[in-house]
Amino acid sequence: MLQKQGWRPRRTIIFCSWDAEEYGLTGSTEWVEENREMLSTRAVAYLNIDVSVVGPVLLPSTTPQLDELLLETIKLVQDPDNSSQTVYDSWVKANASPKIQRLGNGGSDYAAFVQHVGIPSTNLIFGEGPGYPVYHSLYDDFVWVEKFADPGFRRHVAAASIWGIMALRLADEEIIPFDYMSYTTELEAYTKVVEKETEGTTVSCSPLYNSIRALKKAATKVNSERKDIQRELSSKQLSKDSMRIRGLNDRLMQAERAFTNREGIFKQAWYKHLIYGPSEQNDWDTASYPGIADAIATARSSNTSASWKLVQHEVHRVARAVAQASAVLSGSLT
Repeated sequence: MLQKQGWRPRRTIIFCSWDAEEYGLTGSTEWVEENREMLSTRAVAYLNIDVSVVGPVLLPSTTPQLDELLLETIKLVQDPDNSSQTVYDSWVKANASPKIQRLGNGGSDYAAFVQHVGIPSTNLIFGEGPGYPVYHSLYDDFVWVEKFADPGFRRHVAAASIWGIMALRLADEEIIPFDYMSYTTELEAYTKVVEKETEGTTVSCSPLYNSIRALKKAATKVNSERKDIQRELSSKQLSKDSMRIRGLNDRLMQAERAFTNREGIFKQAWYKHLIYGPSEQNDWDTASYPGIADAIATARSSNTSASWKLVQHEVHRVARAVAQASAVLSGSLT
């Protein structure tokens, strides 16, 4: 309908449908590996829907710079089960402390995008995710969805609305709607966990805290720069095609890539993202700082000086990645 009215997206939208998800995310992984160079230089974001509707409550997952966009979007979409409130209202009411989940597990097709290339991503589910009663059974079919999971398909409409609004904003806004301040909050929380788990050892988390402070400073600077440019755009002082906008967008897009490392995480080299990845013990479990987590598990088992030095090495690797992300975001490294 938008196209018939003459609309064209500012950025290309690619629609994907993956084969062989159940056999190790084969379709999406092969496509990401084959197109890695293009994705690394040009992909803004990946929006995933797998188990879209199996119940009433939204269970969102994102990489942190998309938190604010997600929250703004679900405040616009009507709750499919209560027209007097939004999806955001029902999400808050259903959770004592509503939390956006992260994308470090191997549970769906976002894995290759986030964990192999470093592309900001989301995953949307209405319901209880893989825990719903008929999951992967003979009864997991259209009839069950129509009669029990979503009579009238109102929740599907809400899921499509969230998906679509986020896609349109990511495709059309002059400045990509990323906010890296959420990332700094998450990284500080993860670092406190590492600090607690390495208490009484020779491991120091100071390098991580220092790099997170630098990222917070860069994120604050970028948010201020965004406001200045938006003010100039609204007053017609700046063209929508200005190189200043292009430069800012490149930094916003590439900062996530900086969290990846060519050598990959400890013991799992295919996974390049040093902040989010699967646990070595459980592919379905999201690990924060997966390389550090795996090194700590090894050190606890062997409890040697060398194994704890390896934990410190992993801490330094993550700290360098965070410092690199802050350099990309601030424009001192592009």
